Amino acid sequence: MIRWIGFDYGQCLMDSTNRKLEYWMAAVFIDEEKNRPGIIDEKIRMYKALIEKYGDFRRLHERGRNEVEEEILEKNPCLIRKYYESEIKLLKPANGVRGALKYLKSKGHSLNIVSEVGSVSQMNVIIEFLNLYNLRHFFSRIYSPLGVIREDGELDKSFKGVSKEDGSIYNKLKRELEEVGIDTSEAVIIGDHPVKDVIMAKKFGFITVHYAAKNEPSEKADYVIKHFSELKNIF
Repeated sequence: MIRWIGFDYGQCLMDSTNRKLEYWMAAVFIDEEKNRPGIIDEKIRMYKALIEKYGDFRRLHERGRNEVEEEILEKNPCLIRKYYESEIKLLKPANGVRGALKYLKSKGHSLNIVSEVGSVSQMNVIIEFLNLYNLRHFFSRIYSPLGVIREDGELDKSFKGVSKEDGSIYNKLKRELEEVGIDTSEAVIIGDHPVKDVIMAKKFGFITVHYAAKNEPSEKADYVIKHFSELKNIF
């Protein structure tokens, strides 16, 4: 019996298809362009160089967000705020997400987000995205290396410093769930990353679902889906 489900956020719950780099940089630097002609094109070139450095957009945002904020956004709080505000407008929920969440919630499952976001600004993107698309009410808690945003909306720092990469977030989750009588054999992790969301979660006994809409299916996952509507056939 499934009692608890954790969803990854980036490249999973949200669809970044509409996140065009040219529109994004223009939205952030349009005011700067007046005094710094050519800045938009320059930032586009710099951003593309970072994408090439990390291999693809997903790896850049998993490992290089600090470089984006330092090199592209110049550590400027105003530009950083515009950057994340613009990102939200260029994102949308992945196909089938709302229907799947509604179905899973109706089955009595506790739905949560398990993310790798490492800064307050990134956490705010998640919350604002969920609020914008009226999805926040589906989720009980948001777990991340910053801590846990629990039902009361407050940040509990008991999870501070944990990570998917080394599995410590799953180890901590396992202990927390056991305290309320939930075994990891009754808990599910759903995500797009074959290592962080599948292999590492399985090490701690979680059931795993690989969301492989744009990736090769993981042979290690317990289940593989291409569309969120498929969750209705599993749970």
